[in-house]
Amino acid sequence: AYIKTHGNFIAYSSTHPSFGGMKNDFGGHDNHHYNNIYAYVIAGFGINSQLEGHEDYFYNNTVVMTRDGDYGSGTCDGPGKTVVHDNRIYSPTGKITECKMSLAEWQAKGNDPGTIAGKWPDDSDLEAMVRWLLNI
Repeated sequence: AYIKTHGNFIAYSSTHPSFGGMKNDFGGHDNHHYNNIYAYVIAGFGINSQLEGHEDYFYNNTVVMTRDGDYGSGTCDGPGKTVVHDNRIYSPTGKITECKMSLAEWQAKGNDPGTIAGKWPDDSDLEAMVRWLLNI
């Protein structure tokens, strides 16, 4: 709980189908992941249910997924809903879902504003993103 994770390049972080970047379970809360690059992961985040006022945040991240589908699992409705916005998600075909809906459908319901999805970046483009993030 109460962790702010930012400015990191995280590669090949998991083989579990529910997460790959931010993981939170067993009552964790108030974790914020922002300004990170998660490369070659199954998903960007896997978050347990949250208490209202103690939500987890996942924003302004770049996620390069090894597959299409849900880019994260979190609380999809009700109090304590995971706060997700302004991410860049890449997959083999660019077909991304969230909370069992296409990203476009999920966003049309007022969720995950500013997040975009697309096909995998070229290696040189990903390298440039990492160099910019790490200031090297």
